[in-house]
Amino acid sequence: MKAFFIFVLVVISNGLVYSQTNDKTFNLVRDIGNFSELMTEFDTIVVNADFSICDGEHFEKDIITKQNDSVFIEVYIENDSKGKLRYEKRLYRYNKSDTLNFETLYSKLQKHTIPNKNASLRFEIVHNKRDTLKLYSYGLVDVLRISSYLTKIKDQIYFDKDYYKPIQIPPKPKGLSELEKLDSLTRVELEMELQRMIDE
Repeated sequence: MKAFFIFVLVVISNGLVYSQTNDKTFNLVRDIGNFSELMTEFDTIVVNADFSICDGEHFEKDIITKQNDSVFIEVYIENDSKGKLRYEKRLYRYNKSDTLNFETLYSKLQKHTIPNKNASLRFEIVHNKRDTLKLYSYGLVDVLRISSYLTKIKDQIYFDKDYYKPIQIPPKPKGLSELEKLDSLTRVELEMELQRMIDE
């Protein structure tokens, strides 16, 4: 009886280990909104993103892996202005209480799986080279919102890199420049100002 009990326990244990490490338990479409918790050991998700607008090309490839119960991301960037960049593998921490994460983004974009005449393919997400999920954007404003959100997420991960930092617009000078002063002059005042400049 004792041997039978040990045999049953071993079979159940093997079944639990199999269900936790078998990549078939992770379903890309169903689990993308919670992927960092539901990915299994050595799972890989590749996210190919296209943020090209008009004539400007911008592509990003994120390789997301799970090892030792931790999720990592590695980023490859290719665009017109910066050329090709690679950002090293870094730890990705999912915080349920913070909506600024990949899970929230992909969950919201799950409504974007049906292409229409205004749609552009923006994300192609591939799990273990088998399952594929395609997410679309609908118009320029949609692309800009998605790109902005993604940039904020990646800025948290690659906080020491300039690429994902927001562009700082310098403050307007307090005094009017000479050109601005000239713009505000009437024709007569402009002629008088030009004469004054010539006389100097």
